[in-house]
Amino acid sequence: MTDKNNLEEIKKAVVSGIRDYFWKNGFKTAVIGLSGGIDSSVAASLAADSLGKDNVTAVLMPERGVTSRKNFEDALELSKKLEIAHYVVPINGFMNELESANKSFNLKSSQYAMANAKARMRMCILYYFANSSNSLVLGTSDKSEIALGYTTKYGDSASDIMIIGDLWKTEVIELGKFLGLPSKIISKKPSAELIVNVDAEKELGADYKIIDQILSLYIEEKMSLPEIIKKGFDRTLVKNVLERIKANEHKRKIPPIIRISERSFHSAEWRMPITNKFL
Repeated sequence: MTDKNNLEEIKKAVVSGIRDYFWKNGFKTAVIGLSGGIDSSVAASLAADSLGKDNVTAVLMPERGVTSRKNFEDALELSKKLEIAHYVVPINGFMNELESANKSFNLKSSQYAMANAKARMRMCILYYFANSSNSLVLGTSDKSEIALGYTTKYGDSASDIMIIGDLWKTEVIELGKFLGLPSKIISKKPSAELIVNVDAEKELGADYKIIDQILSLYIEEKMSLPEIIKKGFDRTLVKNVLERIKANEHKRKIPPIIRISERSFHSAEWRMPITNKFL
């Protein structure tokens, strides 16, 4: 468990990073998708702290029949507690249009494709709000999800800045407690709510307390599969976690460019700094 002093330092670092990035890039306002889960709740709280409550807008994008009433109400309650502006945009209408198009093109129905489409539709909505208000979109994926690829490419993995992307899921939970978020949000089982009755830990095969230990040993301690197993972890679980990391590397990279010239915008000499305000 992360101690209180470390949590204070983590909070200061993230808040400072958000302020610095927005100032250097000439933006004052942010848009964030709020689901009622721990990640978006912590991210919204940190954003309000760093940018000011008047400069953060939450967009709640429930899918009626899939999003639980409890999650929606928790997101609504939190936005009011943080005193940030909020909008409610159900995605059912958008998804109905997509399903109609699916039938028109005689495509085979795919639960996987539709689940990813929901995440991408939500990101489209967030960028519409952001572009309409000269704001940046805040990403809410944590380090565990990014490592495992437990995100949707161009969906929840897309944003202008990932503000909790270097915090393990367990660290986000501890930070949520430190920030004084409601216990009902902190104790909630992680779920993207893209498919009914599917939660993250059920899909991953273990809870995040165990998964984060494996991820930390592999990524931060640079241990091999046999070395991690010797620490007492289940072989099948460790193998699954490491395979997920490798299989989802494409989600952590921008698309490759087919090189036909000596220099392209993927070349090291063309890589811009994190901000270009003072170039």
